[in-house]
Amino acid sequence: MRRRFEWMAWWYAAIGIGFILLAIDHLLTGDKLWLVGVRVIIAIGFGLLALMEFKAKKRNR
Repeated sequence: MRRRFEWMAWWYAAIGIGFILLAIDHLLTGDKLWLVGVRVIIAIGFGLLALMEFKAKKRNR
């Protein structure tokens, strides 16, 4: 079961990085700032999920 936590943590981290890259892309192409902000907030949320999964992995050792 420990392996599941690690996989999910990296999955959430990858999604968060993807949303950050998407926000940067839309910022550079001149999209509305509030739409860029929404993408950043989503990326932060996935980053927090990844952090919680990494901490859960350490707790279950």
